Amino acid sequence: MDAANIRPLFSRMTGLRRVLAVLVVLLIVVTIAVLVLDLRQQVRRLATSAADNMQWTLGQTEVELMALEIAALRANSGLDTLEEVRLRYDVFYSRVQTIQDSARFATLLELGDVNDGISRILAFRATWLPVIDGPDAALRSTLPRMADEARATRGAVRDATLAGLEYFSELGYEQRDSLGRSMARVGLLTVALLAMLAVLSLALFRLARKSDAEARENRETRERIETILSTSLDAIVVSDYAGRIIEYNGAAERVFGYTRAEADGADMADLIIPNHFREAHREGLARFRRGEKPRFMGNGIIRLDAKRRDGTIFPVDVSLARAHSPSGEIYVAFLRDISERVRSEAALKRARDRAIAGEKQKAELLAVMSHEMRTPLNGMLGTLELVDEAALDARHQRYLRIVKDSGSVLLRHVNEVLDISRLDAGKMSLRKTAFDLIALLEETIDNQRQNASTHGNSLVLTPPNPELHHVYGDPDRVRQILLNLVSNAIKFTRNGRITIEADCSNGLEAVELRVTDTGIGIAETDLDRIFEDFVTIDSTYGRSSSGTGLGLGISRRLATALDGELDVESEPGDGSVFWLRLPLAPTERVVEDALVPLTAPAKPAPIPPACTILLVEDNEINRIVGRELLEHDGHHVETAACGELALKLAESRAYDVVLLDISMPGMDGIDVARALRAGAGVNAGTPIIATTAHALPQEIEAFLSAGMQGALIKPLTLDAIRRALTTAMTMEMPRPKRPVYGPVRYGDIDTAQISDMRRHLSSHRMTFVHDRFVEEMTDFLSALPEWLGSGDDGLAALASEAHRLSGSAAVLGAVPLAERLQAIHTKALSSDNATISADLDELPACWASTQLALAVEMQTTDQAQ
Repeated sequence: MDAANIRPLFSRMTGLRRVLAVLVVLLIVVTIAVLVLDLRQQVRRLATSAADNMQWTLGQTEVELMALEIAALRANSGLDTLEEVRLRYDVFYSRVQTIQDSARFATLLELGDVNDGISRILAFRATWLPVIDGPDAALRSTLPRMADEARATRGAVRDATLAGLEYFSELGYEQRDSLGRSMARVGLLTVALLAMLAVLSLALFRLARKSDAEARENRETRERIETILSTSLDAIVVSDYAGRIIEYNGAAERVFGYTRAEADGADMADLIIPNHFREAHREGLARFRRGEKPRFMGNGIIRLDAKRRDGTIFPVDVSLARAHSPSGEIYVAFLRDISERVRSEAALKRARDRAIAGEKQKAELLAVMSHEMRTPLNGMLGTLELVDEAALDARHQRYLRIVKDSGSVLLRHVNEVLDISRLDAGKMSLRKTAFDLIALLEETIDNQRQNASTHGNSLVLTPPNPELHHVYGDPDRVRQILLNLVSNAIKFTRNGRITIEADCSNGLEAVELRVTDTGIGIAETDLDRIFEDFVTIDSTYGRSSSGTGLGLGISRRLATALDGELDVESEPGDGSVFWLRLPLAPTERVVEDALVPLTAPAKPAPIPPACTILLVEDNEINRIVGRELLEHDGHHVETAACGELALKLAESRAYDVVLLDISMPGMDGIDVARALRAGAGVNAGTPIIATTAHALPQEIEAFLSAGMQGALIKPLTLDAIRRALTTAMTMEMPRPKRPVYGPVRYGDIDTAQISDMRRHLSSHRMTFVHDRFVEEMTDFLSALPEWLGSGDDGLAALASEAHRLSGSAAVLGAVPLAERLQAIHTKALSSDNATISADLDELPACWASTQLALAVEMQTTDQAQ
């Protein structure tokens, strides 16, 4: 395989394998090079060994010492001169100095024999140096002793020489062994290098075969892709960097109407993009070429419009991607004609809207009919309240009780239907407060004990944890759920036992209430169905238990609204366990609304002193019943059938209390109350009690902001009326309020309202309410620009929030701010953009002065408490 073939094959190796192979080869080559250099150095060291020179020097030292000995003897005999002795000493001195200067000298000193010999030689040299350099007479006189010491020192030199020879001999052996090992390593690495090259060659061979296989596979894949593209139902259009079409499949021909020949090389924008999108397409392409982030490229499927050859505009799903080709970057567009799907979706949406509208109409009809049913029920039950049972015999008293009980059952059914409508619409009012759960459980048992005994059942409360005396939640809704569960257990239990348990072992955040019965039980297939609306399951008692089948459905909805859950465990024949898990831990929150519907409590209310009452009610039956109930307690009653007539009567004489129906044609109750409070007549400060069939929190806020003191929920009862009158007549009346659009001084605060709150709320609660309102108003002002720029949806959100905050402002006595917010609410609902801007411009100044006035009032509150 030549280099021309190896290079493309080698380039196809994966990055990691290629790097590893190159690193291994380089490592082997570098290692061999290092070993070869080391081998050369060792050979050179053997060729010119310093050890040989040191051995020769040691040997010559002995020879020179012997020559010195001979010269001393000959000079002593007169055969040689003293200069010859000095010359031989100098040669000997030079040999010794050569040994000392050698690099091997320090190594030799480590050998014991050599060290002793060298020490004796150096001592001999040092002893005779002064004599050699001294006078001739002194030298001549010591020649015999010099010869003797030289002879004696030669033995030490010989021993040192032999020890050095032995050391250098061993060193030579070690160097030769090292050289042999280095040569062996070089050989092994050479073999490894050859093996590695063999492996690389095998890998290159395998890569060559794999490359051929991949080439065949790529060719087949390309042919398959070309076939798929040509037969695809989706149009595929490929353009180059300049936007010219370079690929155009058969589906694109069918979708757009251009042939492949017509489309090839054409500008895609001119060919298939509608005129109103063409400029935006070119600008987007230009931004992409400048390196900016693409808006549609690689962002999945998007819906756009496309244009056919005949100019028809139709919807398409588009997916855009980019790829690289030998000629540069290309862009691939997958387009699917979704005209039929859009038509189907539009038809489905119209059908859905019709269905939703129908369901809404049904719900509204159900709510309206249920509400309207309460009117005759109010008349019937109210009239029954007026019947003097003492004047009837026992038989007619029993008839009267039957009528009352039947009316109460019918009222309960109507209330259930209303509850379902409100819960499904998300309008069920929840009023959380601190309450005694144990007392509520005992009250429930007392209420249902007689009902249970009629079926031979015992009703038992398991001793609960004392912590449950102090919980936080909506006691009315908890009571409603419990009554549904207990009454349901009574229906399906005969001569058994019904147990109520309350468990807070997991803390007040997860209080669990259980109603356990020993009744007929529920089949597993029916466990989920019993919580559906209008489902009744009674296979044993022959439909002896009556009901609408809404109780459990309402209970589960209420549990969900209370952030809890309701479920059941049951076995046929073994009874059932319904469990309710609720968060009832006390929490810091906005204080309850200052205005609470005045409903009848458990204990009978005292009869208030006789007074003059104006009863405003558009329904004749309700007027008659209400009048009779009031006159039953000795009150003087005048009636008005509409709001306009009520205002006329209020101008002529003063009343002690006004009972005001909310829903009336023409001028409703809220308008009447505002008119009374805004005027300067004799009834500007008269207590006003609203009468209504429902009272959601936002509606109660509206009652309060209109100047009312309470709300009575229909149907009216004597006990509820007595409570309402007693409460309203003992409340401090607010001062008359200004008309909504009259001149306003922004900093005005209704001090009577603040004083009333001080009497009922702690300083801590007052501060919490104030701080929360300031936070909400700040958020409201910050969100105004976003709402105003969001069209009708923004105005709807603005109206909703302005209405909510107007009620909060009224609760805090911020009358001008409440009126300003209410005006913004009204104009936002009617999209009155022309005048809403003026109110919004004045709102920050109104809020600033109101905030300052509230801060002063809060400081007064802190000092007072």
